[in-house]
Amino acid sequence: MMKRWLCRLTPIAWLIALAVLALLSWQAVANEQGGQYERFGNWEVHYIAFPSTMLTPEIANAYNVRRSGSRGVVNISVLDAEQEGKPGQRVSISGYALNNLGQRQNLSFRRFIEEPAIYYIAEVSHVNEDRLRFFITINHGDRSEELRFVHTFYRD
Repeated sequence: MMKRWLCRLTPIAWLIALAVLALLSWQAVANEQGGQYERFGNWEVHYIAFPSTMLTPEIANAYNVRRSGSRGVVNISVLDAEQEGKPGQRVSISGYALNNLGQRQNLSFRRFIEEPAIYYIAEVSHVNEDRLRFFITINHGDRSEELRFVHTFYRD
């Protein structure tokens, strides 16, 4: 029983730290922590999903995110990996999540600019142990890329 609890605690503690850092300065997290990312040509697309309850009330309020045991946050940042300092890119992001039953939930991303970082946040509903598959489309001019990843949410 103790081993199972510790296995869940470590990823949760890691996500809390990474989520707070991501909202404060996503680019610093990307450069120093490594984070999760996919490379698409010159783009590094960094992404994370976490329960909204990991945000402090002050941060959630500042970003207009509803804290709830049944709400998650998806945070995406697109960096130009071929330019010095990997500047954030202004892109258009849309997407959806599918649960294990195939139920679709459209995501509405909001852009936040905190120079030099640019990131995109969407909220998603979930139940306990909900394994969501994310399909994120990133557009800029004639260019379009699709990011896919899976995240399991747990309720507090």
